Amino acid sequence: MQAPSKKHVADIWSDFVCPRCWIAKRRFESALDRSGIKDDVQVNFRAYRLAANKAPEPMIGALKRMLGNPASADEMMSAVSKYGHVYGLDYRFDTMKFGDTADAHVLVKAVEDTEVKKSLVEALYEQSTSHGRSLFDRSSLEAIAREVGVSDESIQLAWSSEGLRNEMKDDEYCAVQLGSGVPLFVFDSSFSVSGAQPEAVFLEALNKMVVNANYEDS
Repeated sequence: MQAPSKKHVADIWSDFVCPRCWIAKRRFESALDRSGIKDDVQVNFRAYRLAANKAPEPMIGALKRMLGNPASADEMMSAVSKYGHVYGLDYRFDTMKFGDTADAHVLVKAVEDTEVKKSLVEALYEQSTSHGRSLFDRSSLEAIAREVGVSDESIQLAWSSEGLRNEMKDDEYCAVQLGSGVPLFVFDSSFSVSGAQPEAVFLEALNKMVVNANYEDS
């Protein structure tokens, strides 16, 4: 795991093909902005694949298969679109795909600059969800990465480093040990919030993190 450089650490396990993960990310970020401790929190993006070793397929078909029937899939997509709209997130389920996001996760891990990494994570969500761009084709991933300032060196590292792929698998192993799916938020390695919870829940978790740290220091 990445060594902390700030007072607090928030580890986020998510997948770019998880419809609720983008909303959860935005709610967490909004709560962090309101918390007053944003500059004291190191946010680590952890990898988790919902479709490991699976070929890409249309998102709508995948949701119908996983949820068991078209009505449940339609209800889920309607709810996600509604909640996403509150944060300006545009869900285009007709062009979204579901599949193994290993290359996307490894690409994020190859970026060292914190701000560029953050921009890349957001771009991967936005470009795949709102614009139908592929997360499963390396040329598409490279184009998205370069648009947010990822260097060619980082891109090449992503495709050549077995160590980064092992880090991705380590993240997944940790998530399994924690016993939760994604999205999953772990605060200072002491407690977690699972799912796309309301902003208030994330704000409460951030406050609890501070209280716990103050208690330990006293």
